Amino acid sequence: MMSEEFGHSVAPARGDAATSVLVVDDEQHMCDVCSRTLQRAGYNVVATSNPHAAAALLHGEQPFDLLLTDIKMPTMSGLDLARIARERDPAIAIIIMTGYASLENLHQSVRRGVADFLAKPFELEQLRLAVDQALHKRAILQDNLRLRAIEQLLGNSEPLSATLELPELSTIVLRVMQEQSGARAAFLALVEPNGKLGVPQPGASRATLHPNGLQVMEHAHTRQQPVALRDSIVCRVGTDELHYAVATPLRAQGAASAILLLCDTTPALLLPGVQEGVLLLANHAGAALRNAVLYHELEIALQRRQEVDRMKSEFISIASHELRTPLSLVLGYATMVRDQSSGEQREYLQRVVEGAQRIKAIVDDMVSLRHIETGTAQSELQPIIVQELVQQAIVRARSSQGGERHTFELDLPERPLLTLGDRQKLLIVLDQLLSNAIKFTPDPGRIDVRVAPAEQRTFANVDQAFIVEPPPDSNQAWLHLAIADNGIGIPAREQVRIFERFYQVADSLTRDQGGTGLGLALVRELVAAMGGAIWLVSQEGQGSTFHVALPYRRTHL
Repeated sequence: MMSEEFGHSVAPARGDAATSVLVVDDEQHMCDVCSRTLQRAGYNVVATSNPHAAAALLHGEQPFDLLLTDIKMPTMSGLDLARIARERDPAIAIIIMTGYASLENLHQSVRRGVADFLAKPFELEQLRLAVDQALHKRAILQDNLRLRAIEQLLGNSEPLSATLELPELSTIVLRVMQEQSGARAAFLALVEPNGKLGVPQPGASRATLHPNGLQVMEHAHTRQQPVALRDSIVCRVGTDELHYAVATPLRAQGAASAILLLCDTTPALLLPGVQEGVLLLANHAGAALRNAVLYHELEIALQRRQEVDRMKSEFISIASHELRTPLSLVLGYATMVRDQSSGEQREYLQRVVEGAQRIKAIVDDMVSLRHIETGTAQSELQPIIVQELVQQAIVRARSSQGGERHTFELDLPERPLLTLGDRQKLLIVLDQLLSNAIKFTPDPGRIDVRVAPAEQRTFANVDQAFIVEPPPDSNQAWLHLAIADNGIGIPAREQVRIFERFYQVADSLTRDQGGTGLGLALVRELVAAMGGAIWLVSQEGQGSTFHVALPYRRTHL
């Protein structure tokens, strides 16, 4: 028989209609008197003169807060009923009535956890007082049990944060849930990405799941709430059959990450106090399992990403190595033949040389990135006059394909800016940014190059979303380089990705500009290697400005 979502138990108070009392006495008259008296006091009373019927009621779904029973009955003693009631609910209040008071009966009653002992005949006020006191003791006992459960809950919750490995965490969840609930067997089924329930895994005990157990887990998964099963076989431990179970969703972020099934031989597993602790621990377990699943998915994604990166690096290494030698032959012979030719033949050979130079630039980019990745790119600091290096980069840009059709405007300080830096890296950065400006500026275009010392306030109004590297340190002296064009500009949605490797703003199958999408990625890596920062200011249709801030290390020749 299945029952739905569990509630929380509340300590009863005098006259509370939710407080249930079971009255058992083989004398029907005594049953009626006690029942009427307690009903007038506001309690919910069930009375019977049949002790076997009382035992069935104690095993039923309705919980009782207090058992009031005669000690001597023809077919079953009140002490036997007290034992059954205590097995069903360790916190139940028990009062024994007897007309044969003796020291032996008193000792046996105490061993059964009896709260009070009423000798017949007794006054009705004595009965009400005894019930009030017994229920008060029950409330205290419930509080003590709850405190012990909370203490156990805290102890059991700690191991759930000890690991993010899913198989290990699943084992821990099963173990601590069994300890928390006292269940004899436990099963855990993870919710798969498609929303279906996975194969239930047993705990440490040699338990096998019965189809009824799987059904109650599926039912809890469908309803997304705890579901109980009683009086039906749910699993086996060895040769023993377990007939009581509760399936509980382990939730995280509003959804179940797993379904837990706890099984036992007695209905004590279904008590509100036990379920309260299980539900509290289930929230923690659900979050831990969710984190472990996400961590596992992240590990898989990271492994895939690492494999892709490895393949890219291997491709770059092989391609650059295999292309360099034949490319050098093509470029060398084509240049030699071009210089000895004239007319249309010279023009054709010039196009061959330009094409080979473009391939060489791509190979050089790949090699540079490869060196940065492997850590073989060494910084060679030497005195540099920044203006001279910029002039050299401008000359190279003007002689490149398309560069001769643009106007270059320079804004450089008259006084030489002498700094200690990596000449080769800085020249590559200038070459790449100038090439990018030429490529995305329609003919005839204008490209402005500005260089000046800068202070921290120069970067104060920069949009932080477009700073690729951390903003410059306020205590550092800086060189500020800006390369601006009046070209097509870059859409705002694309600006945060342009420094990614192989990323290109335009469709690589339809765009007119060449390139592999490595240039700006290389610039980013080189600027970072030199301890600088780079960012972009651009508006679609109005051009782009790339800003570079590099440490200004003043030196002397």
